[in-house]
Amino acid sequence: MKLRFKKNVNRRYTLLIVPEGTSPVFRFKFRFSYLLAILVTAAVLLSSVLVLYALNRTHTNRIGTLEAQLSNSSDQFRNTVVNKEQEIDRLLNELMELSKKSKTIEAKMSELEQLEAELKSITDGGSSKTKDTTAAVDKNAAMDSLASDEGGVGGESIPLTEQDVAQLVKETKESITTSLQEMPELQQRLEQTKVSIQEYKALMAILPTFWPTDSTRITSDFGEREDPFTGRLTKHAGMDIGGSVGDPVYAAANGKVVDTGYTSARGNYITISHPSGLKTNYMHLSKILTKVGDSVKQGDTIAELGSTGRSTGPHLHIEVVKNGSTVDPVNYLRKPGEEE
Repeated sequence: MKLRFKKNVNRRYTLLIVPEGTSPVFRFKFRFSYLLAILVTAAVLLSSVLVLYALNRTHTNRIGTLEAQLSNSSDQFRNTVVNKEQEIDRLLNELMELSKKSKTIEAKMSELEQLEAELKSITDGGSSKTKDTTAAVDKNAAMDSLASDEGGVGGESIPLTEQDVAQLVKETKESITTSLQEMPELQQRLEQTKVSIQEYKALMAILPTFWPTDSTRITSDFGEREDPFTGRLTKHAGMDIGGSVGDPVYAAANGKVVDTGYTSARGNYITISHPSGLKTNYMHLSKILTKVGDSVKQGDTIAELGSTGRSTGPHLHIEVVKNGSTVDPVNYLRKPGEEE
């Protein structure tokens, strides 16, 4: 079998090509093995071409898919970049707002500390230095507010650098941290000051500090004076406050009414005893609106101003009695709005 195949392979063949007319005939001689080799080579080449074509189609489709994916990814990347930039701008705006709020907190903390100092100065008897400082602070604040309300703003638009943002974050963080650390201590101090103020108010309520009339016009001070009736030098045991008949007269402090009545010198009068041990006398009243034994609160209306008794005109004569002796009411009474 192998021998026969070998003979067939080695057999020679002649291919004649006879053109029309008188042209010569072409002869091609070849072995069957050559023909077989050519056919195999052609088959291999054809197969290779078909395989390459199929691979090319596959790669072309793959490249098209990848190009579409790349285009889609590029669009997504651009959108992501835009979104990130918008998010960064939003975060920067929030950071700026947070920075402003932290500065506002610092300003409020300073105001609270200033208020604490003022409240302490009141309970400690006042401090002109503190008041001057407060006035200066208020003036500066007013000027800043005025400057911010008037005119316009402008300048170049210079983007923040990474260092600027980092510095702003650092400053804001430090500001908020400091405020949070100081706030509990300040709150505790304010609570203590609140207690002191309450004690101070309670003390002021039992001391004759409330101005007893609507009028603040003093017509005669405490001390030596020329008597309005005799012209002689005499001692004036109280303070006279001018007014109109029927004006309300107020209790200068909490207390209990211990005496009321009329005398030719005092006219209609009221005497109040206060928990502080002091007493106050209200004289020349046109009408008495309370009675002995009544408890009164600081600021209660107890009478109406008049000109009864030894008087030249409508006024209130008020006396402060300490340990049985009259003292200058100016040491206690405070006019409305008068600084401590």
